[in-house]
Amino acid sequence: MFRALFLFLSLAAAAAAQPRTETPPPRVGVTITQRHLSLQEAIEMALKSNLEIEIEKTNRDTAEEAVQAARGFFDPTFRWVPLLETRNTPTGSVLQSATGKLTDRFLAQNFYLRHRLRGGGTQLSLDFENMRQATNNPFTSFTPFLTSRLAVGFTQPLARGRSNDRERAEFRIRRTHVDSSRVDYELRVIDVVTRVQQAYWDVVAARQDVIVKADGVGWAREQLALNQRMVNAGTLAPVELAAAEAELQRRLDNWYASVGVVTETENALKTLLVADRSDSLWQDEIVPSDEQMLESAPENEYQPAVSQALRKRPELRSVDLRRQTNDVEKALAADLRKPQFNLIGQYSLNGLAGTLRPGSNPFSESNAALVQRVNDLSVLYGLQPLTPISFGAAPGFLVGNYGTAIENLFGGRYQSFQVGLALDLTLRNRTAEANYAQSVIAEKRLKLERARLEQLIEAQVRNALQAIETARQRILAAEAGARAASEKLESETRLYQNGESTNFLVLTRQNEYTDSRRRVLVARLDFNKSVARLEQALGSTLEQHKIVLK
Repeated sequence: MFRALFLFLSLAAAAAAQPRTETPPPRVGVTITQRHLSLQEAIEMALKSNLEIEIEKTNRDTAEEAVQAARGFFDPTFRWVPLLETRNTPTGSVLQSATGKLTDRFLAQNFYLRHRLRGGGTQLSLDFENMRQATNNPFTSFTPFLTSRLAVGFTQPLARGRSNDRERAEFRIRRTHVDSSRVDYELRVIDVVTRVQQAYWDVVAARQDVIVKADGVGWAREQLALNQRMVNAGTLAPVELAAAEAELQRRLDNWYASVGVVTETENALKTLLVADRSDSLWQDEIVPSDEQMLESAPENEYQPAVSQALRKRPELRSVDLRRQTNDVEKALAADLRKPQFNLIGQYSLNGLAGTLRPGSNPFSESNAALVQRVNDLSVLYGLQPLTPISFGAAPGFLVGNYGTAIENLFGGRYQSFQVGLALDLTLRNRTAEANYAQSVIAEKRLKLERARLEQLIEAQVRNALQAIETARQRILAAEAGARAASEKLESETRLYQNGESTNFLVLTRQNEYTDSRRRVLVARLDFNKSVARLEQALGSTLEQHKIVLK
């Protein structure tokens, strides 16, 4: 009988060493479809679909469009002003109108072109003005008459605005913003890739943790069944069943919690990989195909690693670009402290044409009767008659239509020249002085920020190197601990089979072995995540994963 009991206990112990597979509890939102996914595939999916990266792309595109908008400051502007006007002006002078109302009718077609040059702040202007005017003023020789004017002018800053101005400064700043947005995009990609790696290894560790805890549940079930058989056989006190049952329920509780952690880590990874909740991956169970520890990272010497990080980290380039922006603002503030001293010039041509007013001159017509009487008396007395009063006639080249006006415009008869200086002086100019002082302060602050950032980068490199070295040692210790715990469990099981140990000690050794296996998982997880953090600290994430940004 004792031999049969010993055989029974031996078989039960062997079953305990090979725990049965537990059926996991249902998971919310996850179907039976499995998606096997490697780390590199996960990174590629994130680069294609991650919403944070897509949002950062829009920021980069916005910055590039802002540069185009800044170029618009230097686009030529054209203005067309057609005008039709009837003007009735009351007048008390019969020399203007005998009816007391001076009526003028205008029809204008005016064109204006303005253009700013990037170099030197030069502003060019081209004006072409055309006017047709009809009037009832009796002293106007032409009605209607047409005038044309063509003027070319320039304004050249000699002090303020010659080397810099607000528009050119804004253009330079926006170009710097494009570079900054590209750096921000690179930083976002690096951040997402690093988080994908860490989330991926979190899923791996969570799934392996479920297996470890499921093994513990299996052992607890077998131990409870074994105890029940031993109680039935009368070789074990019934109180031991309660202890085994309590331990089984505790392990089940931990196992259920670990299954929930798998769902949480999967969801964290999925939010990084897909852009739409309708994506099939959102409903699939992710099965990582890279479940082993990463290849041991090569030994990195401390100082060369720091030098590499200071050379490659995008954050330092971002600070440098901010300094470039501040340099532009500083140069603009310095320029605005100067007086506004401009050289101006203009060359213009004018043309005129019209239809002669019918009838004689009002002065001649008003004296016609008097002249006639004088001439009649002069004939009676044998005197020479008076010459008719005349103010002369308009030149013949002015008589005509719009074509005549254009011909006179380019005929060179009516040329005008203008050249001069314009000085605007802002007394004290406190606004410009304060803006300049602010840019100097900002320059100092950016230098301090760069020094502080270099400190943080060196600390990150140091911490990452230390984390990898620590993880290596932890892995060795945890694996050694797991081997020792396994041996202790086997020994305790044999003692229990021989009646030399207790149910409590067997369950304790099972917990120790389970805990040591979990420490191995955690150490490997921390090692893999430390490798990703070291890549980020060194600025080599994109290079390590062969990612080229476009």
